[in-house]
Amino acid sequence: MRKYRIGFLLGSLNGAGAEKTIIVIAKQLAVLGHNVYLLLLKNTGDYFPPENIKLIEVEGEGRHEKNKSLSVICEKTNFNFFVTSRAEYYDAISAEKIFASVHITPTAWIDLPKWRFLKRWMRIKRLKSKFKGKNLIALSYGIKNDLVSNLGCDESNIVVLNNPFELSVMRSKSIERQHGYDFEYIVYVASFIERKRHEDLINAFHMLKNDSIKLVLVGKGELESKIKALVSARGLTDRVVFHGWDANPYSIIKNARVSVLVSSAEGLPRTLVESLVLGVPMVSTDCPSGPNEVLTGNLAKFLVPIGDTVALANAIDSALIEYPEIKPEVVERFDAKLVANRYISLFEK
Repeated sequence: MRKYRIGFLLGSLNGAGAEKTIIVIAKQLAVLGHNVYLLLLKNTGDYFPPENIKLIEVEGEGRHEKNKSLSVICEKTNFNFFVTSRAEYYDAISAEKIFASVHITPTAWIDLPKWRFLKRWMRIKRLKSKFKGKNLIALSYGIKNDLVSNLGCDESNIVVLNNPFELSVMRSKSIERQHGYDFEYIVYVASFIERKRHEDLINAFHMLKNDSIKLVLVGKGELESKIKALVSARGLTDRVVFHGWDANPYSIIKNARVSVLVSSAEGLPRTLVESLVLGVPMVSTDCPSGPNEVLTGNLAKFLVPIGDTVALANAIDSALIEYPEIKPEVVERFDAKLVANRYISLFEK
């Protein structure tokens, strides 16, 4: 097999889904023997890149200087293939083939009310400029549909490649340490940001018929203090645990009775797949996009409308009582080795 020089661009190594996705696929391509480079706009964050990846910080202040530095790095390295998670830097990259990876449904970020139609139109215009004419990797069919239908991207320029997951590593990490909780609980792994809708979960949790189970929140973010205040106002302080961010949340997920996702927008949510890989019942909002591409068949009844806290509470109560078998084929398609080979097939096509 020919060995390639493959570059990836990330904003930083912050503990979020896009960063985890790029790190996992970069690591797997390096395991296959390719020379993999991880370029960072800022060398900060929570994750530690694998030793088999060459780390390069893109120097400079602001977009203009970063673009110049990025161009120089590309010229020196002579990449065969390059994937950027930041489409706005696409034109500064040189390689035999260049792709921008899209990790979330683009227009789902626009949460303006209908009467703000002019501002919404301006944002969509900027998004069209950001993605149009580029080779794109979408993490789900929902993302692809949004790019084509709402942003006018050429369907032939878009390929769907699911998030990669190190299935065996996750299962191993889930038992390498004790999770530390000696009570039954529901878990939500998510940053405390508006899009993750923790408030909906707290309100639904307050309505559960099962009033003895606890809730463990794994993550950090700017809205944490606001959610703590809501927990206190609902009289749930003794039942809600703020665990904080955790590089290895797998033991916490594995030992949960139910895992939840209460987001208003995703791409292909990692915590949803991770929970199913570890055999944990999953309840999710049917947000754009990803959940309804994973929770299919008899799992689909555990999808609930965004903002419907009654439906969310009922679905969690149902999952606590009985949940369908999570069949291997539901998660095996996300194996990092399979996804890495799909990347190589895409590059070589």
